[in-house]
Amino acid sequence: MKNNTYHIIFDKNYYNKEIGFRSRKHPTWNFTTINGINLNFGGKLDRLNHLISFETDFIVNGINLRGEKFGINFEEFFNAQINGKYLFYKHTKSGELQSLIDNIEIECKYSDYPLKETNVVLAITPKEYTNQEWEGNCNRIGGDPIWIQEPEYLHCPKCNSKMSFIFQLDSGLPDLNENGGNEIMFGNDGICYAFWCDKDKVSGYLWQC
Repeated sequence: MKNNTYHIIFDKNYYNKEIGFRSRKHPTWNFTTINGINLNFGGKLDRLNHLISFETDFIVNGINLRGEKFGINFEEFFNAQINGKYLFYKHTKSGELQSLIDNIEIECKYSDYPLKETNVVLAITPKEYTNQEWEGNCNRIGGDPIWIQEPEYLHCPKCNSKMSFIFQLDSGLPDLNENGGNEIMFGNDGICYAFWCDKDKVSGYLWQC
């Protein structure tokens, strides 16, 4: 795969409902998709909630993510962020994701249900939407993040190098928590950003809202 910016395109029946200003009529939901790309999304990844997997060669901001699977504990993520901490995982050769943040105090209960599992396709982001505003479909891979606040890049806890942006997921994605309206919220209707250190095989996460 070439080094592009992509929009994640979901099946039209994947979402439970419209989410605020993210109108399904916005053109970013209906870009023409690429043939032959099908990525596993959502569900469980051992003890974590699976986000997305790259099973074959896939270049994101100059990094080949072949074989990498991304996952997170949503409750730990929420509690780390409200205390000003980021969440990091070491990706082992065996495919295990090991948390690099010890003793995350769970001050607030938060939904840790997995996202609804599906397969997603991708669309190459048109030039006029590479610097997209915070509206429409904000689920993207590669390029630059859609920042809600000021730019906020992570540094690897192993080598202290600036990490590369990999993907972002927007609030409103359907999860399996019926008591929470079957949708995940990153803070107050925000965006989750995922970063990567290729040297140490570490993923990192933050949100803005």
